[in-house]
Amino acid sequence: MGRRKSHGSSKSKQHVTHQRQLSLAKRNEINALCEKLFVCEYAFHTALSINSAYVTQLWDNYVEISTILEKVKRLEEMKTESPKRSQGIGQFINWLKENGANLDGASVAEFPGYDLGLKAERNFQENELILRIPRGLIFSTHNAAPELIAILNDPLIQHMPQVALAIALLIERHKENSKWKPYLDILPTTYMTVLYMTAADMIELKGSPTLEAALKQCRNIARQYSYFNKVFQNNNNAVSAILRDVFTYERYW
Repeated sequence: MGRRKSHGSSKSKQHVTHQRQLSLAKRNEINALCEKLFVCEYAFHTALSINSAYVTQLWDNYVEISTILEKVKRLEEMKTESPKRSQGIGQFINWLKENGANLDGASVAEFPGYDLGLKAERNFQENELILRIPRGLIFSTHNAAPELIAILNDPLIQHMPQVALAIALLIERHKENSKWKPYLDILPTTYMTVLYMTAADMIELKGSPTLEAALKQCRNIARQYSYFNKVFQNNNNAVSAILRDVFTYERYW
C-alpha cells in the first residue's frame, strides 16, 4: 500500500471522506477491469533464472497491467482536498501528549527539501531520552481497526501481515471519529517506491538486477487491489461497509 490522502485538521470535521458516488456503469466497468487484472498473469513455465526472454515477458505483463490500471484510475478519480501535512503538526503533537507520549525538547517540523522530520529544540546529553511513545500509540492491527476481525480468515490477510496493516489503515482513514485521525493526517501522500514510477522511469531499470523485483512488486499490488475490490463489493461485513465505496487503487498502493 502506498498513497494516503490527507484531510483537514479541524476537530469539528468528520473523518469520513466525502466523495461523489460512482455510477453503476462505472462500477461495473471497474469490476470488469479488476477481473482482467486478477487474471493478467504471465506463464511461469520458463526457467527461474533471469534471461532476456523471461525479462521481456515480465515487461510485457507490466505494460498490460499499467494500461488497465490507467483506465481504473480514470474511472475512480475522486477530487479531494490535500492540505499540506505541516498543517496537522499542532494537532498531532497535542494528540501525542494527550495520550501519554513524552516529547520534552523535541518537535515535528518541516525541513525544506526533506518534508517533515523530528527537530531537537535543545541540546541533548549523550544517551539522554529524546522521546517516549506508549505502545498504545503504535499503529498496528492490535491497536487499530477492530472491524478487521470480520476478514481475519481471508487468506491474504492471514499470510501477509503488511496487507492486514494496509487495510486497517484504510479502515481508520474512512470511518467516523477515528482516534487515529491526527496521526493519519500527517502521513506522506507519496513514497519513493517503484509503485510511483512511470513506465518511462521503469525502463531505466532495464539491464539492472532490480528490474525483475520491481515488475513483480507492481504486479502483486495490482492483483491485491483487484482481489480486495471484489471482496468489498461482494461481501456484507463491517470492513466492506466502510470501504466498499471508497476503496480505490490509488488509496491502496
